[in-house]
Amino acid sequence: MTILSNLFGESPFGALEAHGEKVKECLARLPELLKAQADADRAQVESLAQRIFALETEADGIRNHLHELLSSRVLLPLKRDEFFNVLEQQDSIADAAEEIAALFLCRDLRLPDALKEPFNQFVQKVFRNCTLGAGVMSKLDILVESSFSGRDALTVSRLITELSEKEDAMKAEQIQLTRQFLADDTGFAPVDTVLWLQVLRHVASLSSFANRMASGIRLSLKVPSEK
Repeated sequence: MTILSNLFGESPFGALEAHGEKVKECLARLPELLKAQADADRAQVESLAQRIFALETEADGIRNHLHELLSSRVLLPLKRDEFFNVLEQQDSIADAAEEIAALFLCRDLRLPDALKEPFNQFVQKVFRNCTLGAGVMSKLDILVESSFSGRDALTVSRLITELSEKEDAMKAEQIQLTRQFLADDTGFAPVDTVLWLQVLRHVASLSSFANRMASGIRLSLKVPSEK
């Protein structure tokens, strides 16, 4: 057996949880990276970016192991394609974090004072949504035990609805922030504008992937009728 097999045994949900922990570690480095970039600490930017790259690679290793683990597995409490969809959406969060880190390595990007607060507020809301998504994933153990049904399923369904509603509100804010980045008075060089818009797109995608990940769990829920 491989080292990963020894760690996770035969439970694909244990591996999925371990993958989620790596993704959370990867995501947790982003606020530090943004601060280092704002502080013009290029050595710290480089160090944090390399750490994000390493964590994303580790997450990929667990994802690949999961694909191997399930290649011969038949019995799961949810459909195999639904399981893989949740895994891939979760993995995409780490991919987006890696893309953001790479962009900050490409060029020393700085925000004008007028954009710092709206950008930081947007980032905070994105991370709030990612935290909600991680909260849904943390309920997997009890969902498996309850066969994705009963009151536990109802509680998780409500969390997913809350995340979906918050994610829906993000698009208008992303559009507004994009307009601010494109305004004539930003002082951005054209290449900076292009790169910042890529950063913004990848930051927004973190929330989108978290929502899709959680919504993938909803497909397997057997929610009782509320009386």
